[in-house]
Amino acid sequence: MRMEELQNESVELKELVRDMPQEIMMRSQVKRIGPGVEILRKHEKIRVVYILCEGECDVLTAFKGGQLYVFGKAGLRKGVHLIGEQEVLAEIDESQATVRTVTDCRFLQIKKTDFWKWIQQDPHAAIILLKQLAKRLNESTQEAGTQLYYPNIYQLKKYLVERFEETEESVVRIKAKRQQIADELGISLRSVERGVRELKDQGLVHIVRGKMEISEKEYQAILDSMEE
Repeated sequence: MRMEELQNESVELKELVRDMPQEIMMRSQVKRIGPGVEILRKHEKIRVVYILCEGECDVLTAFKGGQLYVFGKAGLRKGVHLIGEQEVLAEIDESQATVRTVTDCRFLQIKKTDFWKWIQQDPHAAIILLKQLAKRLNESTQEAGTQLYYPNIYQLKKYLVERFEETEESVVRIKAKRQQIADELGISLRSVERGVRELKDQGLVHIVRGKMEISEKEYQAILDSMEE
């Protein structure tokens, strides 16, 4: 691949690969993958690091019964999203999660060995990735603190706010099942169901065919209630 092929990509991506060694750039590939494809599976050996150029992916993990639940997303927010880089940098051979495309996606694929050589030779890219990992660690620490300190209803409100902010729709439907929400938040199904009833009674969400929906007005009301 040549640098000219990246001219239409985001500023963040071009900045990340700005000083990538030419021989590694030439061995890297741009690949398109359709929706619903697992590009990585948990415990699968990592051979490639993916840089998401376009599209959206779910990051999933397995819970009881072998079902896969979404606990993270890539591609909804601005910035560069890498998949598999954390394991490579930590010298872990296997993927720690399953990653599945949600939409049509375009990736810049770099072989694991080339990725490691690139980061060792490119301080500019290494600093960008270090900042990203530090930010991710900080968010995880804050999330853990939220689960320990705040009541279940606050966690449910925070979950709904985040789902609303991930889209540009005026009304957002929460497609996740109640058990999935419970697993993601680390609380019981009963707590989620009780919280949904409480939010509905307060007029903070409405239910359509068994699924929660949030309007822009309800989203703002949830935010206001979290500040009280």
